[in-house]
Amino acid sequence: MASPHYVEQDRDLGIGADELPTYDDLAAQAGPNSRFGRWREWIEKRAAERYNDITPEERLRRRERGWGNEEADAAEESNGSAASATVPVIVNEPATPGPASLTIQTSNLSLSDTSTLAVQSQYQQESLVAPLPSVSNKLRPTHLKMHTFGSRFLPHTKSQIRCVLPLLGDRILLIGHDDGLSVLDMFPREWTESGAVSIKGPEEAQALPIWQGESVFQMDILELEEGVEGSPHGVILALVGPEPDTPSGKDSESLRTLRMYKLTSLTSLAKWTISQKGSRPLDLRRPSNWNAQQTPTKKHRPQSSITRGLKSLIDPNHSPDAQSSSYQALLSPSSSNNDHRRSPSPLRQNSDDASWDVVDDLPLRWAMDFVPLGASGSRLSSLSVISYALWSHDGRIASRGGRMLAIATKSNILLYETPKGERSFRPVKEFYTPLTPRSITFFHQAVSDVSRSLSDAGPRFRHDSRHRRAESISTVRETRASLASSATLSTAYGPQLSLFVTFDKKSGWIRLVDSAVGELELFDHSMHARESMSPTSHRKSRISASFDGPNHLGKWIPPSTFDLPVQTANGQTKKIMIITRGKRTHILPSPLPVGLSPCPPYLIITWKNTPTTVTPRVCEPPDDSSAPPYLQLIALGEMGVEVQERSFAFLSGKGKGKMRADDVLHIEEDTGGDSGFLAIGGHWDRPQFALQAARFNAGLSRSYSTDSYSSGYSSLESEELAIRLDREQGLYCWCRKGLEDWRVFWLGGVHTVDYEDEEE
Repeated sequence: MASPHYVEQDRDLGIGADELPTYDDLAAQAGPNSRFGRWREWIEKRAAERYNDITPEERLRRRERGWGNEEADAAEESNGSAASATVPVIVNEPATPGPASLTIQTSNLSLSDTSTLAVQSQYQQESLVAPLPSVSNKLRPTHLKMHTFGSRFLPHTKSQIRCVLPLLGDRILLIGHDDGLSVLDMFPREWTESGAVSIKGPEEAQALPIWQGESVFQMDILELEEGVEGSPHGVILALVGPEPDTPSGKDSESLRTLRMYKLTSLTSLAKWTISQKGSRPLDLRRPSNWNAQQTPTKKHRPQSSITRGLKSLIDPNHSPDAQSSSYQALLSPSSSNNDHRRSPSPLRQNSDDASWDVVDDLPLRWAMDFVPLGASGSRLSSLSVISYALWSHDGRIASRGGRMLAIATKSNILLYETPKGERSFRPVKEFYTPLTPRSITFFHQAVSDVSRSLSDAGPRFRHDSRHRRAESISTVRETRASLASSATLSTAYGPQLSLFVTFDKKSGWIRLVDSAVGELELFDHSMHARESMSPTSHRKSRISASFDGPNHLGKWIPPSTFDLPVQTANGQTKKIMIITRGKRTHILPSPLPVGLSPCPPYLIITWKNTPTTVTPRVCEPPDDSSAPPYLQLIALGEMGVEVQERSFAFLSGKGKGKMRADDVLHIEEDTGGDSGFLAIGGHWDRPQFALQAARFNAGLSRSYSTDSYSSGYSSLESEELAIRLDREQGLYCWCRKGLEDWRVFWLGGVHTVDYEDEEE
């Protein structure tokens, strides 16, 4: 027979009303088996682990930069070996913020001193609430650093992490996973005994679930504008679908759709989740006849533009301009607040929806503040989306120079375009693929003879002529004009935008200008001299290459294009393309020459473990340093993180034989399980970044520009600094620690002046 459960209650300890009981008082009153006695050892052990994670050199370097409590550190150093307690004393660490030690002396105080006192008091209080930067794990001998967020005992999600979207300058992260959507608060806030706000650091970041019932697979920012009082307004494109555990999610033909969410709504929802810690996440499992607040069912014939459905967000009394702006309503600062006052939505007409007026229903309303990308009855609305790819003319989020959107389905690739100066995505072409595409990526081809390239197009893909609308693309018009005025076939037509499509065992390309297609083949590495191999793979690489057939080289990985800080002969930035298949990565020129024979690469890299993603980044030295920059290739896979770091000497193409081992820095880091790439962003190796983010959370700085929104800084001194900060961004990645334990971590870092000293 089970014993009844009793709620343990505290009894009067006989101490002062303004005093708090100590552990000894509680143990003497309630016994060692009380909950305080049971948790005491764990708390002290956790505090000791946090303390031991910070090396003396790191603590000294932080004090030199203005972090920490100097008085406490000085007292600790003066005590020396006298303080030989078994448990170290934690003094003002990020996870145990103490009260603001603010002393105001009123004796002999004149009125002229009040302003100075107020400034000093504010400075002291701000310096105490600011958190310490997260402790980094240096991946020596490379210049890369790894940062983890939150407690080592608590997972960020219990299901596979699919995507990450940094918001508010990387102060919060939206995490899309199989169970739904979560938010990672990088700087949790708590009230101290003195009434001040204590801000914890990234080591104490907290992951909170926002909703469940709808999986989130991809997220990107489509539009970004600065609204009232500097608050960001924009549109988020998200790929969502049913949970894998649900009956509809287990179906291979389950419908996954693209939605456009309001940036302000999702930001408000994330802030509400942070403020309501411990609350249950929103349950988005609803009956099939439920309609979103912004997407009422319409019986009239859908219009041609897939984003005309956003008209439901616009005031009916307002007549939009010609070529309707599809994001105008979503970007309007007052649309989420005033539109419903001016014109009630169809859902408001039902008596069952009167609860929308209640404040408690705001979180659900924020979660449902979206518009489907495919209008009802359109081609896209009946297809399940596998993935999508975005491309902008100038590489920026809020680009008005023309953008492209490619959407991969089971047997089709749909192409949409935003003309220059407009926002509305319009259907352009539809391509048929005999195999299911696994990923699609935009890249540029170097085309010198379009006529010959057209004859080289194989039967691997077919372009559906029923949806041929190439004349609507501005690049097509320019290219066709040049073709009409050209009299020879050897004219170079410049870089042409194309799609790189990967399948299970094959890969191909589709050129958008003329719909030419072909299968991509890599240069034969066995005949190439400049090959760099990871340790322990020098002997068996050549032998295994002779036995590997074309179908045994491994799976294709989505390529990436990267700009190196190197000027070409014509003054442009050097571009390279990273293509990986199996364990071998080819570094190729960009635009990629596509002809009758594969393009010889600058370099071939052989990994020790098979990666699932390979991401390049540059580690540049300071301006006053003579050290060369490094190219870092970060491979993530089942065995964790593998990094190769090398100089730019491979770009010269001179010399024979393999590269020396001294020219390549290699490191492997075990993350506890498989890992993968999520997104680019963050400067978590910079203490000033953590300080600026903490000041923002404390309400001390609210003005930031659009560029600082994406880079994480409050102001930028020049365009060159903005470009460099963009190159110095790190990588958000995921790793799996256990059966229901997925985490987000960060890789990055810059080449500091004292890097060599730190290695010693």
